[in-house]
Order: sequence, then C-alpha cells, then structure tokens
Amino acid sequence: MSRIRVVERIDPKQVVRRVAALGLDLRAVASCLAVHPKTIERWLDGRAEPGDAAVRSLEKLDGICQHAKKLLKPSACRKWFSAPAPTLGGEAPIALIRRGDLDQVRNVLGMLEWGIYS
Repeated sequence: MSRIRVVERIDPKQVVRRVAALGLDLRAVASCLAVHPKTIERWLDGRAEPGDAAVRSLEKLDGICQHAKKLLKPSACRKWFSAPAPTLGGEAPIALIRRGDLDQVRNVLGMLEWGIYS
C-alpha cells in the first residue's frame, strides 16, 4: 500500500513579509523571481497563484530568510544582507537575491553556520 504525501504550498504573503524585513521590496522580490511586480500583487490579494518555478524560488527565498533568522540576531540580519561580503566576491547578499542567485546566498549561510568564513 502506498502512502500519499500532501505537500502544502508556500504562502507568498508570508515570504514577502519575511523578505521585506530583510530590506527587499516588492520590485526586488519580483526581480528575484523573474516576474512582474503586478504578478506578485495578484498573488498577495488572491487573484492568482504562483506557478511551479516561482513556488520553488519562493521556497528557496523563504529558506534563506529562515536560515538567516536562525543564525543572526535581528539587528545584524538586515546589515548582513546589505553589506558587501568577501565570500560573495564583494557583493552584498541582497544584490545576489535581486538577481535570483539564491543558491550562492544559501551556500554562504551554510558556511557561516559551520564556521567557515573564507
């Protein structure tokens, strides 16, 4: 007998709220997800739902927010995202997020978690 696993879709409202706390506005989130800001507005007011690719990116983005929240104090979190990081080639994590380069930011957070700073 096989089991059916129900996977709950991520709530775009929650992700946008978490990301806004890090200093990203709606336009930056839209840029990260490669969608128009109006598309995100439609998700937020319930007129549309994100497609599969957007859901995957939202999940990554949410994971980054949650990971940063776990590792950094609230006062340091926003600073970390906006400060140039040597491990990111001198770019700020928020700049990479705007470009949609979520994996690189996620990897650096993993390095920080394990005490790898170079």
